[in-house]
Amino acid sequence: MNFPVAQHITLTDRHGHALMVCELPRGIHRDEVTRLHHQILTHFHGELIKQAPAKPIHLSWPEVVNHLEQRMDCLV
Repeated sequence: MNFPVAQHITLTDRHGHALMVCELPRGIHRDEVTRLHHQILTHFHGELIKQAPAKPIHLSWPEVVNHLEQRMDCLV
């Protein structure tokens, strides 16, 4: 069966309050979402700890890519 893949990743605190919402591109595969989720957790950990649930960070897909490239020291 082919199940739809979520169009965003929501990272929450231990109480379920949203801290960060990241848009995903259309057509992304489920295994890519898992890897991306891990990368976001790894590279945004410091920001997530300081983030107040009342004002979650919202990132578009281009912003997600840009932030990850900066943190991973990638050159485009």
